[in-house]
Amino acid sequence: MTARGLEEPLLVVSDGHKGLKKAVRGVFPRAFEEPFLAHKMRNIIRKVPRKLQKEIKGLVLAVFYASSYEQGLRQGNELIARFNNRYPSAMECPSEDLEECLTYLRFPVAHHKAISTTNLLERSFGEGRRQTKVMPRFPSEESCLRLAYASLITASKSWHGVRMTLDIRWQFEALRRQTFGNQKIEMQEDLVAV
Repeated sequence: MTARGLEEPLLVVSDGHKGLKKAVRGVFPRAFEEPFLAHKMRNIIRKVPRKLQKEIKGLVLAVFYASSYEQGLRQGNELIARFNNRYPSAMECPSEDLEECLTYLRFPVAHHKAISTTNLLERSFGEGRRQTKVMPRFPSEESCLRLAYASLITASKSWHGVRMTLDIRWQFEALRRQTFGNQKIEMQEDLVAV
């Protein structure tokens, strides 16, 4: 992707696979990383007794969907301290990357919902698997790519874009400067003039 012109993004969302995280760090060392929150939640819940799962899920959701990054860190650390002695393996999940889980809270509020969930990606992958599962084999690599492309085009018709107002663009520029130094985002002249 970098060979095709991708510049370092502000955010990379992944499933937390150690090899993938290492590769992302190697190519995009300053980008924020965020694990799939749904996967993280499932990992935590599976490691507590069934009778406590509902309570723990509510507490973890309160951390993941806090009103600010700082509040999320505070609540997360309190949750870890409260249950670490009783359920150390469950609390190991959030304690190893709590800051990464809350990364989306650093971004503009208008984008929180879009970047805090991977449902869109997972649904797209699921549709791709559903389409290819019925094929015993593909006659060529090109035919497989055509089917994958067609299923993504169909899925993308229901996607909704994220808002990018001038205020949100300035928030991104401030975050990019904080993260990458004095590098500027190219602002479209028509937006700057507004």
